[in-house]
Amino acid sequence: MNEHEIESLLAGLTPRAPSAALVRQVEHELELDRQWLHEDTTRRSVRWQMPMLWAGLGASAAAVVMSIWAPGLTESPSTRNTTLAATQTPATAVSAPPTVMPVATIREVVGAQNEGIHYNATSRLPEQHLRLMSVERHAWIDPRDGAQITLERPREDSVVLPVSFQ
Repeated sequence: MNEHEIESLLAGLTPRAPSAALVRQVEHELELDRQWLHEDTTRRSVRWQMPMLWAGLGASAAAVVMSIWAPGLTESPSTRNTTLAATQTPATAVSAPPTVMPVATIREVVGAQNEGIHYNATSRLPEQHLRLMSVERHAWIDPRDGAQITLERPREDSVVLPVSFQ
């Protein structure tokens, strides 16, 4: 059997018709997709507002509480030290306890984006450009009552690495 005979045999083959069950399943999936496209999207856009409202309320309450219970934080350091020294006995005036103590600092890399190889304008050498997206988490603890303060801050860094073609 040569190639021409094989090609003529393959050209004569016809695909089998799809079964009725397969046709029903495809129609059902397409109907689900159509329903999803026509679904009301206004309800989805409002879902983030309530959690954001509660988070803002909690943050503002924390700011009010911290401003009431720690009035010395708004003073200058020199004024605060003289006020502390004047109100304390000589035995405790040596070292004032810190208001909050740092516990941990963690940096979690969320993603990296390769921006390609560019040539430096001044030295005309190739450089690999990367953009790193990360989240920094800082945690402090108040030794007076054990309250923990956590700050999460997004960070985006642009990194340039030298390239060597060998």
